[in-house]
Amino acid sequence: MQDEYIKAIEKIQMNKDRKIEMRKVLENELASAPKKPAKTSRLGTGAKVGIAAAAVTLSMGTLMAVPATRTAISASVRAFFHMEIPEGAEDGQTKELEGRENRVIPTDEVEESVKEEIEAAVSSQDQAADDYYKNVNVTADYYTDAELNKYANYYAQKGYNLLDIRKDSQYDDFLGQFNTNDWYSDGFFVTYWVGDNATGYSGQVICFKATPDQLEGFLKNTYNYISYERKEHNQSEVAYDGFWTKTTDSDGNDVYKASWLGPEPEMRIEPSDRARFANYTLTYDAANQVVVCTVEAGGGIG
Repeated sequence: MQDEYIKAIEKIQMNKDRKIEMRKVLENELASAPKKPAKTSRLGTGAKVGIAAAAVTLSMGTLMAVPATRTAISASVRAFFHMEIPEGAEDGQTKELEGRENRVIPTDEVEESVKEEIEAAVSSQDQAADDYYKNVNVTADYYTDAELNKYANYYAQKGYNLLDIRKDSQYDDFLGQFNTNDWYSDGFFVTYWVGDNATGYSGQVICFKATPDQLEGFLKNTYNYISYERKEHNQSEVAYDGFWTKTTDSDGNDVYKASWLGPEPEMRIEPSDRARFANYTLTYDAANQVVVCTVEAGGGIG
């Protein structure tokens, strides 16, 4: 019976290295407890695939007989292996709150009335941020869609706060005035920070459901935003067709990449001042209509 399971694993369409690791997972589980569902296992990337392994085990008979099921399970397994957050990153929301506790507001040499005005403005900003997070943060079980729920659990288990895209839009969309095209059905994002406050950079992982038309809307919105930045920095315009580079990954997903680098600043206030930049990497799982996009941005003056 174990041989039949292993043969079935070989038929699944996935990356060769992942197939080898999945096979090892099932071999170990079948050898130790053939009548029990697979326990949670960890792959080399740190992704948890116990649920996927159990699903493969329980569905093996159907898998071997129905090609469509084999494809669906393969898509389910590979969906975990996109958009890892860099090592050493810290949740953006957590870092913001930590920074609030450690900040120093320079009011020692100002008049009392000015000091009170500054403190009131800072307090108002803090309260606005608290209200925003209170209304926009969600838990993974907020998403009933199986694919979104899977991703939401993945990032939540890594310690990142989930922010709902639709709730966020009640305050301000990601790209503000440049979000002129419909670009999602439902989804969330997480934020992170890498490095110190001076030379580090911020990042987002955006995960959302999108039809092909909505995906195109997101690509156009991002292009509109970068076109504005280029104009503000006196850079030449780039055509939409030349902005995104499209390839296909080993799982057959569409991958889009784009980047922008501003000019070096003419005046520097701090040694760490540098040109602003933004990098985008987007993967589209057309079978499940799921987009996962990383946005990394940094630089600036002061």
